[in-house]
Amino acid sequence: MRRIAYGSALTLALAMPAAALAQQATPPATAAAPIEPARLAAARQVIDLIMPPATRAAMIRSLLDPMLTNIRQGMMQAPVFADAIGRDQRARATFDTFMTRQNEKTMAMLEADLPSMVEAMSRAYARRFTVAQLGDLRTFFETPTGQVYMREASTLMSDPDVAAWQRQMMARSMERVQQDVAAFAKDMAKIQQDKK
Repeated sequence: MRRIAYGSALTLALAMPAAALAQQATPPATAAAPIEPARLAAARQVIDLIMPPATRAAMIRSLLDPMLTNIRQGMMQAPVFADAIGRDQRARATFDTFMTRQNEKTMAMLEADLPSMVEAMSRAYARRFTVAQLGDLRTFFETPTGQVYMREASTLMSDPDVAAWQRQMMARSMERVQQDVAAFAKDMAKIQQDKK
């Protein structure tokens, strides 16, 4: 579930430049629809500007590190979780080790999958923007403002307001999941009881 959330956040973060700049984007096509080679070539050029090949892995890390930290802190703010982990130093150390390993595995997986992610993003841009619109995007990203935007966009997850929102969301999510798991366990126990 966490890896899905990371992937969704990453996709959202990478899609933001296009969403913010496209005023008349073409409607999305189905995944099976063929993509014009000229659009795909133009889209690849835009993605290379947004995520320069030499710095892609570092960009992913700078985007995800603060988000993963915020998720960890949000989990610790959930009362039931904080009570269970917070009082027991061994439990806290075990949790920290687990989270560190999960973060490392997530980063390694994303870095290994960068080529396929870049290709997927290129195809997504090609489906949604015309060659002319992709040219406009390139023109913008090559301007001084576009350069500043690209440099700063990957730091948005570490902004204090975004970080606070992520922590609050994770704390609420942990409470909801615990309630849902308790209700599910109760329902399953009733089913087992009814079988007897």
